[in-house]
Amino acid sequence: MAVYFILEENDADWRMKIGRSRNPQGRGRALQTGNSRQLKLVGWIDDGSDAVMEARLHAKYALANVNRGSEVAAREWFYLQPADILADLAHAGRFGFVAKNADAFEIVGYDRDAVPEYVGVWDWADLEIDECCPFCGCFCGMHFQDASWMYHCMNCDALTDFEGGGNLP
Repeated sequence: MAVYFILEENDADWRMKIGRSRNPQGRGRALQTGNSRQLKLVGWIDDGSDAVMEARLHAKYALANVNRGSEVAAREWFYLQPADILADLAHAGRFGFVAKNADAFEIVGYDRDAVPEYVGVWDWADLEIDECCPFCGCFCGMHFQDASWMYHCMNCDALTDFEGGGNLP
């Protein structure tokens, strides 16, 4: 199971649920049912120690708990923003994932030198390819291979030169 981070974004406050699931994407959809606010999966950590990891994260963010001291199920909700948990995802390395944009290579504009600007991997921060794979969202990053002159993800096995913007066969 993975430890997931699901964000409930609101103008007044941001709340994040830290929980466990075999399917973080499916858990986000299930939680959306009955919730009038938009929920977004931010990321997850899948290192095989889900119960320990979840308890450690709950303790780390205890002061930000929505219902601090309460025994109700809301103890998994915290006043956190995505930037608050980015270090946890990055620290997990190849076991940490960000919920990536649908197409990290979608062009959203051009800079003053007419160089295209892309959507990027994550909605909440600019992550470089050496930090995070734009194909699977893994924090193992893309590694340049001198032999092929291409970048490789050790998690999803994507191999690309980024010229075409996508995964090469």
